[in-house]
Amino acid sequence: MNPLHKNERIIYILTLCYMIPCGILLAFNTVFSLFQTTYMELYQEIEKPLYKADSPVFLLLLLCIFIGLSAFYFKKRAADERLCRLFEKTALVYSVIICLLIIFIYRVNVACDSQSLSDIAVAFLNGDYSSFSGDEYLVHYPHQLGMIGFLELTYFIFGVNNFTVLQLINVIAIFSTVYFLHRISEELFHDFSVQIMLSILCFGLLPLYLYATFIYGDIPGMGFAMPAIYLVIRYLNTKKRTLIIPASLCMAFAVLFKSNNSVILAAALIILVLYSMSEKDWFSLVFAAALVLLPAAGTALVDSYYVRASGISVLPEGIPKIAWIAMGLQENEYLENGWYNGYNWVTYSECGFDTEKTTQLCMESIKESVNHFVSSPKSGFRFFYKKFISQWNDPGFQSQITNEWYSRHRDDHSPLALSLIYGSGRLILEGLMNIYHSFILLGAFAGTVFCIRKRSLPAAFLILCIFGGYFFHMFWEAGGRYGLGYFVLCVPIAAYGLWMLIKTTLTACEKLAADRPRKENSNEIQTDCF
Repeated sequence: MNPLHKNERIIYILTLCYMIPCGILLAFNTVFSLFQTTYMELYQEIEKPLYKADSPVFLLLLLCIFIGLSAFYFKKRAADERLCRLFEKTALVYSVIICLLIIFIYRVNVACDSQSLSDIAVAFLNGDYSSFSGDEYLVHYPHQLGMIGFLELTYFIFGVNNFTVLQLINVIAIFSTVYFLHRISEELFHDFSVQIMLSILCFGLLPLYLYATFIYGDIPGMGFAMPAIYLVIRYLNTKKRTLIIPASLCMAFAVLFKSNNSVILAAALIILVLYSMSEKDWFSLVFAAALVLLPAAGTALVDSYYVRASGISVLPEGIPKIAWIAMGLQENEYLENGWYNGYNWVTYSECGFDTEKTTQLCMESIKESVNHFVSSPKSGFRFFYKKFISQWNDPGFQSQITNEWYSRHRDDHSPLALSLIYGSGRLILEGLMNIYHSFILLGAFAGTVFCIRKRSLPAAFLILCIFGGYFFHMFWEAGGRYGLGYFVLCVPIAAYGLWMLIKTTLTACEKLAADRPRKENSNEIQTDCF
């Protein structure tokens, strides 16, 4: 490992400020996943996380078997470009096939917030903009206009409530996600073995594939966020200035579909500033500015279109973001700490849609929560522990309860669909995702440790995105679904970590095999002497 210059050392220390905490959080998450699993019961009307004991010995045994079999395979078959491409193509085809099977077996409709967005899009097509008035949805959540605009456009082209087309668009977004996971891994590690390991891990991404039915901004947003992350990493490695255009466009669409992707945007800004300091590259700051300005311009463009189309003078301000933090710090024994409890909606309505008044009440709620945590540290620790495991320790990231909710709006399901949603098939999926969840977390923890030693700013960027997710939802509204995108980002790091563990196993075996003849020769010499 080459010694670092003073400037590089400062940048490295700055990256350690979040890489080490991220490694610690991944370690905690790994341990929690080995001993306990978060799940949700069938037939619930609200999201209520429940917990059950897990089997750490069984999970660790499976991991050892996986590492052993992988070590045996890589010892017999050298990883080259041809094999790497074969695995990648297989993983990509598999992701499309499994998503299509889920869509056409489950055959679900929309519900909950998805239903609200769909109904508003249909109303807009009919010239009804009443959702901007009174106590309606868009008075509270105008940030959803990006997804609503997409639904309206899709319905205009393909017909109203054409959920199948929307789900097929999800398949394209999932394909994009898996494809750019490979490109990210290729750009970070330049190792065919890591690439092959990533392809193998992509076969287990059931939580992502099960969301192919989910009509909301999460999956399309992820489909744009992944190439945005890749293009930033590519810039860090190549300094190609033309990447600024596709990266900014992808980030703009990612934020339009899902405003929470601003976490990834913030991570990109931080890493580009660090890169400009490290490389004395002024264009990195231009790149960072473009990543901010284009999403802002895209949001402003959508907003201005709906102002004109609806005939209103100005869009509703919507619930101030601080309301989600206030709600995220509230105890809730019935549901779970920090989960959605309607506080943001109710408070905003009771304040007569006054942003200032709502912000004031939310600040008081936050102060009350913080004072409680400070005066009773044990209670504060328990609060954040329960909030953490409720959202990060769910192997399915709410994919199964989401499909179950959607399935309630049809009564013509096949026996296979009923098994997968309600019966033994559901339990099999739950078990597979539980094993996979522990594998990825342990691999990501190991990968983070190796990345810290690697001293790579591009790898540090990916870890910053993951840490950003952990940190953001420590204070924001909790929810298993919100962690899915960051879990998917763990997969390249996990592939690297698992490969390094496999490599260590192979090296140990080779050393053992080399030592054995030496010992045998030594015994023979001793025998001859006597």
